[in-house]
Amino acid sequence: MICSNCNKNLATHCIERAGGDLFLCDDCYERLGEAAEYGAEPDFFVSFLGIDDTNERKCPACGTALSEYSATGLVGCAHCYETFRKELMPSVRRIHGKTLHIGKRPLGDGKFFELVEERNRLRAELERALKEKRMKDAERLNRDIREISEILLRRDFGGSEDE
Repeated sequence: MICSNCNKNLATHCIERAGGDLFLCDDCYERLGEAAEYGAEPDFFVSFLGIDDTNERKCPACGTALSEYSATGLVGCAHCYETFRKELMPSVRRIHGKTLHIGKRPLGDGKFFELVEERNRLRAELERALKEKRMKDAERLNRDIREISEILLRRDFGGSEDE
């Protein structure tokens, strides 16, 4: 059974009233206390808590309200960022320092990470060559690994740190 007040959480308390049973989750029951026994309708509690649920904007995709984000810090879906952009951006800027995602690999336009991945691939290939006793291949691979390591050490991998 779902909470009659917030319509989100699982109800764990049942309050028997003349107007019908009222089912509340732990959070709503804790906030409302004994007042729950005297309310006429579940909407009574919304006004009791001072929440104006009638004019609140909701995400058209998932139905999440801005007050839910304020309470939990979580948005319901990707569309919430567009729906509540004006309200969310100050928080995002404060938490992350910027509001534009530039990806996981900003340095050198990804060249640095490509070189690191190539070096790791060559190291794995070098191990196979050594196990199979292919010494000529092992020499070539070791030389290639050394060259890539020197480029990484000099940070001469193209692009700029501002990208």
